Amino acid sequence: MKQTKQKLALALVFSALLLTGCSSYGDVETLLRAPQLSGESSALQKALNSYLGGSATLKYPASGDFLSPFAFGDWDGDGEDEAAVLYTADTTGSNVCLAVLEPSGEDSWRVSRTVEGLSSEVENFNTANLKNAESQQLVVGYSSAQGDSYCVVYQYDGENITTVISQSYTQLLLADLTGKKDTTDLVLALPENEMGGVTLQLLTNVDGEFRSIQTLALGAGSYNGCAALHAGTGRDDAAYLVMDAWADGNAMVSDIILYDTESGSLQPYHPPGLSDPQRSTLRYHTELLSRDIDGNGTVDIPAEIDDGGDLQTPVDKRLVFLLWKDYANNSGGNSLFGVYDSKENFFMALPESMHGSIMIRGNQSSTGWLICNREGTVVYCEMRVVDLDEPESIEYERIATIGSQQLQARMVTSYYGLSMDYIKSNTVLLGTA
Repeated sequence: MKQTKQKLALALVFSALLLTGCSSYGDVETLLRAPQLSGESSALQKALNSYLGGSATLKYPASGDFLSPFAFGDWDGDGEDEAAVLYTADTTGSNVCLAVLEPSGEDSWRVSRTVEGLSSEVENFNTANLKNAESQQLVVGYSSAQGDSYCVVYQYDGENITTVISQSYTQLLLADLTGKKDTTDLVLALPENEMGGVTLQLLTNVDGEFRSIQTLALGAGSYNGCAALHAGTGRDDAAYLVMDAWADGNAMVSDIILYDTESGSLQPYHPPGLSDPQRSTLRYHTELLSRDIDGNGTVDIPAEIDDGGDLQTPVDKRLVFLLWKDYANNSGGNSLFGVYDSKENFFMALPESMHGSIMIRGNQSSTGWLICNREGTVVYCEMRVVDLDEPESIEYERIATIGSQQLQARMVTSYYGLSMDYIKSNTVLLGTA
């Protein structure tokens, strides 16, 4: 009997534990290390403890489809959901282990198979239809104290867990880049070799077998490693990926890579308006990763610009003007202008008419900044970060919560295209996906 909705809800509950407003890292650790399990989750841990003859410690991944030790899905394609659990135990050593459990009655489970992972921490935990549309594979990224990462793809066939691939990596991406629709591809950024640059490895389904079909070397002598991989949808609904790469040790650049259906391979893509990707996408705020900043399905690449306006001391130390460009069309890419606050890590989009015609200076209370006309004689709006218990007022409205503080805004003088609703809709906390 399938219980997909209940199991998905359970996974979301555990994911939500990581999103609660705990006041410190220690509080989160306490919550995660001693979860109060009930219902189906309790039955899963009870079955696992019985199998181990001891108490299992649940392991929480840092990212991925599942932010919980528990995952549910039809791994073997038999039409019934199984469960997977990440754990460590005194009897199994320090490495994380993966157990697959089968349902054995109402609210009852039995351990079918276990496998030992490659290190003591889990970097990410995903599932995907890599080999066919009927069964799913478990994709686990392990990380070690030495900073090494290993990606392992597991296949469960109802009786055994086999390793499909095991590969060291620095970043991974699951997306349908090859256009097969019913299966997912895996792209791995491999550890830097002696030649420098970044090597991407494409793994995909070929006649029912999931395997590596290509490696692509990028930025030899220029890139010092991959910072992130992102998938988006471009023209003609074709998938593409954007790679953020480290450059010169203290800077970041981006590359766009497309899958060419004729050659069956990934190829670098230089769209109109991006003839020199390294120069056009260079930024020194290396926390500025590419992302879908406007929610339209394309990946936007941030570029620091020096013609956005005048930044007065001392806000010039924390603010920078940005243009986010998606380069997804033939005209050279759509752009979004705005200002980035590196202290609080948020981006505020501004009307394009403000590009090059504004001054930003600190506010009187030193809690934020004012957006003014170029001469500084007219204030359009104020952005400030204050304590959570600071009340909203007729003037100030809450825009977002940033850790233990809140971001507030107020309109001072009307400006065409800029309003409180615009600010609320176009301010993005970059610490969130």
